[in-house]
Amino acid sequence: MKKGTIIILLLVLTSFVIAQTEDIQIPPPLSAPWEIVEVSESPGPVPYPVVRQNDVMWQIYIWREIDLREKRNQSLYFPTEPQGNYKSLGQLIIDAIDMDNPVNENALPVYTNQDCNIKVERSEIKNALGNTKKVPIIDPDTGEPIGETIIDEPFTASQIMYYRLKEVWFFDKNRGELNVRILEIEPFFEYEKEAVSGGDDDEVSSLKTKRRLGYIKYDELRPFLAQQPYFNAKNSALKLTFDDVLTWKRYFSSYIIAEENLQNNREIQDYIKNPRDQRLESERILEQIRNFESEIWEY
Repeated sequence: MKKGTIIILLLVLTSFVIAQTEDIQIPPPLSAPWEIVEVSESPGPVPYPVVRQNDVMWQIYIWREIDLREKRNQSLYFPTEPQGNYKSLGQLIIDAIDMDNPVNENALPVYTNQDCNIKVERSEIKNALGNTKKVPIIDPDTGEPIGETIIDEPFTASQIMYYRLKEVWFFDKNRGELNVRILEIEPFFEYEKEAVSGGDDDEVSSLKTKRRLGYIKYDELRPFLAQQPYFNAKNSALKLTFDDVLTWKRYFSSYIIAEENLQNNREIQDYIKNPRDQRLESERILEQIRNFESEIWEY
């Protein structure tokens, strides 16, 4: 009789302890000595100031390139894999295109030409960016290579190493200021391509080749940029989005590769072969644009 009573008491105590454990709420990890208030999602990109066509007294189109290997642009390249709420610009674009979900009507469209009037099927983008790689076949008994096989290598956001921008610079006489608007952005993937050199003993080396993702209207990309937080390495308390960084603050390093001309908008490298002189020509074009604003007030 006593044993039965003891067993009943143990069962009651056990159920009481389990109930108390379920009521315990584990606090969030400590990240700051103050209360963390969750910031609601951004309502969208900040609209541009209204500009009338009659107020634009001067304009010029230019193309520039952002090289993610430069130190100042590393905040657009990292993290190579999403960490918490942070992701790279390349990962943001790939997620926005949503190639694996062809029925997503809200996905970011990609175009085949600079006029952005012919869309690319997302399945075609995925197939075009795929890469193949030769892998040796190893004999499980001897551990020696006995042949080669070709495997499909999926693309990743970390392979996006360049961005090409099309911009329009214009002078708004209503506000009396020089402005710039990004019109298009074009990501470039960089791949390791195997090359075989001729000779008695063929040597396999790797060469880097570029592939275009396609043309993206910047105004269609901005809603996605405005929803993505940007990691501010200098001040993590200052909350920024990729739209703040690219559209308004222009926290990136780039160089001009072409300006509009009557020769099919030829690039600087088409008429200047020396890389150093190409950069000087890029700086000359940019300085010419900046000087327009100061020179206009001299008359």
